[in-house]
Amino acid sequence: MKINLGCGRDYRPGWLNVDFFDAAQPDQVVDLERTPWPLDNDCAEFILMKHVLEHLGKDTQSFLSIMSELYRIAKPDALIEIHVSHPMHADYTSDPSRVRPITPEMLQCFDLALVERWQAASLPRTPLAKYIGVDFETTAVEYFLDPYWIDRIAKGEITQEAVAQKARSEANVVQWMRIVLRARKPFRHGRSLDHLGAVCLERRGGLGDVLMLLGAAHALKAMTGKPIFLLTDPAFRDLASGCPHLEGVVTDAAEVAALHERFQHQGGMHCADLGAAKFGISGRHQIDAYLEYFGLTAPPHLKEIVLQPDADGIACTAVSALPPIAPGKKRVLVHAAQGDPNRTWPAIRWSALCERLVEDGHQVILIGDTGTIPGRGAHAISVPGTHVLVDQLSTVQTLGLMRVSDVLVTTDSGPVQLAAATSIHIVGLYSVVAPENRLPFREGRAGARSTGLKPVCADSPCYRHLLSDDALRRANTSDPARLFSHWCVAERKFACMNHEIGVDSVYGAIAHIESCPA
Repeated sequence: MKINLGCGRDYRPGWLNVDFFDAAQPDQVVDLERTPWPLDNDCAEFILMKHVLEHLGKDTQSFLSIMSELYRIAKPDALIEIHVSHPMHADYTSDPSRVRPITPEMLQCFDLALVERWQAASLPRTPLAKYIGVDFETTAVEYFLDPYWIDRIAKGEITQEAVAQKARSEANVVQWMRIVLRARKPFRHGRSLDHLGAVCLERRGGLGDVLMLLGAAHALKAMTGKPIFLLTDPAFRDLASGCPHLEGVVTDAAEVAALHERFQHQGGMHCADLGAAKFGISGRHQIDAYLEYFGLTAPPHLKEIVLQPDADGIACTAVSALPPIAPGKKRVLVHAAQGDPNRTWPAIRWSALCERLVEDGHQVILIGDTGTIPGRGAHAISVPGTHVLVDQLSTVQTLGLMRVSDVLVTTDSGPVQLAAATSIHIVGLYSVVAPENRLPFREGRAGARSTGLKPVCADSPCYRHLLSDDALRRANTSDPARLFSHWCVAERKFACMNHEIGVDSVYGAIAHIESCPA
């Protein structure tokens, strides 16, 4: 069906002619500023708005509703032809019923692919296409000159090029415009990547950063349908290969070159280097920061980390050797990480927490790796009654243990993101970043089955200050390499972990968690 919206005296036989005024004798009287319109979804293959749109939508919300209705009634690939007066012409400024200047540039805000590219480039344009869920591609723009300039060109008094230059800054040069939009339907994020054959995401380490990239891969795959590859450290190959949203995992330049050759005739492969520190201190969830690289946003259920490694890898023989859990008690995994002073909970507090948990009858299992660098890795905790599996489990085996445990307690993003692929309750201790920027997306929502504990320091989360120009001065260091590890803007250095997050608050968070069925 072809629809002539705001037909006026331009009645077109064989079309559905719509107007607000009975005097125009339309087929259907409709007030276009009252939405929804009495028209079916996907009913129009062609829509004409001839000098109509500039008369509608004086306030922003009304105009956005009109654009939403145009998208709703348009069939996939329907064309919308818009004729409007140029806002710098007297035809527009002299008519009080014209309330909304329409330009091709303004209508670009409703082009999803363009909006995604703007956001990827951090351009200050309003992403209206995303906000209201419409996607209009501009397929044609024509400018029609005022008769005065047409006459002067015909007489040879001025060139077309000179008039075009005047039209950029002078009034009454262009009289009106014809703009044609195409409705891209169904609405689908990731339109800006349609031209590509594949995407390769690069993040070498650490564990939490790589795992959060798998959450971004989930969203990218769902939104674009493109093959998604991961370029990472060989140590993460086996684990990442268990992500069903990845087409494959590569670890060296030769493998990447082979992928480029594979997709060179399908639009090519885009390699995205997502290893920069900015993704971790962006002030938003790191998965969202990864997606923003592409100008994309995704709902929580598409940002979940999914791992399905081989069943033999999940089988953890150490679990079968553990005694049964007492009725009403929990299996608590304690990852007592040490490392950067601004993110390390003291060993004495880890020990005190373990003692209380054991006294209450919970099964406490120490996990992690001691590492090879002094002062980094898992604390050496020795508390009678705990089960020590430090240095005994692979990452995949740790994942298997998490699947049959109730609670994980840690300060480290790696175990948190590994736990995101299970139903275990996470208790995370945070200082430099906000809990909501790290706790996982699960069960279709942010932070499901997770508790984030943070200090009372007024500067927390303090990594947001790293974006300021005086970061080195405030951190009291001249070495950028030490900035992350020794970053602290408070007068009492590292008090967040050493004093402000206490054993009582961590124990209280665990006590309120219901046990999960094994």
